[in-house]
Amino acid sequence: MPCRLYKGVGVGTFLHSAPDLRAHGINAHMPTAHRDTTTIMEHIARGTTRSPCISLTRSYGVAVDYAIDFSRTTPTAATPAFVYEITLPDSHGMIVIDPVAHVAADLTDPLVMPSYHHDGDMEFLLGVVDPHKMGAHLNTLIRTPKGSTPTPRPANLSLQLETLVRALRDAEILIIGAIPAAYVTVTNGGIRKRGHHVCHQISSLGRQVR
Repeated sequence: MPCRLYKGVGVGTFLHSAPDLRAHGINAHMPTAHRDTTTIMEHIARGTTRSPCISLTRSYGVAVDYAIDFSRTTPTAATPAFVYEITLPDSHGMIVIDPVAHVAADLTDPLVMPSYHHDGDMEFLLGVVDPHKMGAHLNTLIRTPKGSTPTPRPANLSLQLETLVRALRDAEILIIGAIPAAYVTVTNGGIRKRGHHVCHQISSLGRQVR
């Protein structure tokens, strides 16, 4: 069964300034660059865009958030942000990666040191999910057993944990290299703010975007 994914494209970003994605497809910054688990984790957790990875989401709502929140200038009617729809057929010939499953596959020893686990309070993960609004949780000093006197520090945040949390938050799927134009449409005529779509007919597709 075909799978529907979404890509939020903010104003002023790499793909926003690219030629029409419906005609030219979506290309990673470096489609042929080396790829390994570290590359994938840095792409997701560190925002390293110069990689062979293209981030997509299974959630339209997440795509809208990215289109708005990651715009470098405020979207307007004249210069809107976009959400693109990518429909992958059963036989698509591309490399598709579930980053959660990919990273978790290397975390098979629960006792290994150093661990990917954090050692903070339960609220710590809230800061990882939303560092802008809940970042204070990232700076909370860890609690230790009575009688111990370690150097005060915030909780451990491993690259693996940050990747897993962000990928789950964003319902993220990765495509490696490029997405052919045949799989790309646009789900709206442009976004100025949440809940507001500038709708119009796209004659080249013969459909009304929503």
